[in-house]
Formats: sequence, C-alpha cells, structure tokens
Amino acid sequence: MTVSKVAKPRQGRPRSAKVHRAILETALRQVAAVGFRAVSVESIAAEAGVGKPTIYRRWPNKAAVVMDAFLMKLEPGTVFPTKERAIDSLRLQMLSQVKAFRGDFGSLIKALLGEAQFDPEMADAFRERWIMPRRRKLRTVIEEAMRQGDLRKDIDPELAMDMLYAPIYYRLQIRSGPLSESFVNGLLEQARKGLGP
Repeated sequence: MTVSKVAKPRQGRPRSAKVHRAILETALRQVAAVGFRAVSVESIAAEAGVGKPTIYRRWPNKAAVVMDAFLMKLEPGTVFPTKERAIDSLRLQMLSQVKAFRGDFGSLIKALLGEAQFDPEMADAFRERWIMPRRRKLRTVIEEAMRQGDLRKDIDPELAMDMLYAPIYYRLQIRSGPLSESFVNGLLEQARKGLGP
C-alpha cells in the first residue's frame, strides 16, 4: 500500500501588504517627480526602505512595478459601470476616463506612453496590463450594445473601439482641446451616427 504525499505549505514569511503598497506608492511618486527613465529599482527600494530582493520577489522589472502602481491608483476610478443599457455604461466609462486623464494621471499616462516607444519592457507592460484587459471588457460592452440595438449588428467591434477611444488618447497627447464631458458626448454622438442602426 502506498501512502500519498501531502503537499506541505510553503515556509517563509507571508508578503506584507503594507510593504507592497509602500513600494507601489514610492514608484508612482518617483515617476511623477523625475520621469520613468530616471527611476530605478534601486531608487524605489531605497525610498521605500526595502531591499532590492524584496522588489524582485514581487516584480520582474521596473516597468512591472510602475504599471502595478499606475493600475492601483487609476483603474478603480475608470471601470465600466453596470447599467441596463450597454451604451450608457460605455458613455459613463468614457467620462470617468477623461476625468482621470485631466489630472495627474493624464500626465503619468503621457509619460508612460512616451517611454513605451523606447523601452520594450514598458511597452509590453502597458499593452498587457492596461490596454488589452480594457479592450476585452470594452468589446463585451460594445457587443452588448449591438445586441440591444443601440449599435448596428454588422459593425467591427475592434474598429469601433479604436474610433471611440483613439481620440481620447490623441487629445491627451496633442492637447488639441479639452478632455471634457462635452467632448465625450460629441465624440460618442458622432460615432453613433456611423455605428448606429
């Protein structure tokens, strides 16, 4: 008769949530103060009062730390609200995103987008942690709006996403006008004339 081995729990101290948050807040503060390029794992560790191994046990590189810090602060305020009509959920999410982009997070996202052009790790982290999860959620909202009859059933959801959100990022980067409620309402209304039934 064989006795099955029972997996033993991993030994060692559990990761401290307080330390984790301190690292993320430090990373965010440093990027806002001196820019992504000037920040290092060493500088984050020194200010947060931890050793570099503490950071590397949690994140593979500086870009991953910065993206987690960015998501910790920005993501909760820009989620898709649940509404009866998907088109209303879409509008409210667009409004919350431009509101967030008007403040310090707009400056931060511009800096991260700029650095992503030169740093492959930052580009990967930005795409995989910020852009792609949001596009997956946005696609379900657009498809629901199509099912509800607020958008045409023959549209390409991927193109619709770009039509609706690319102008927000363009205006953030180029500053061709304010990121305002009237901007979002006009953008959605004009897009719906082409995407609508």
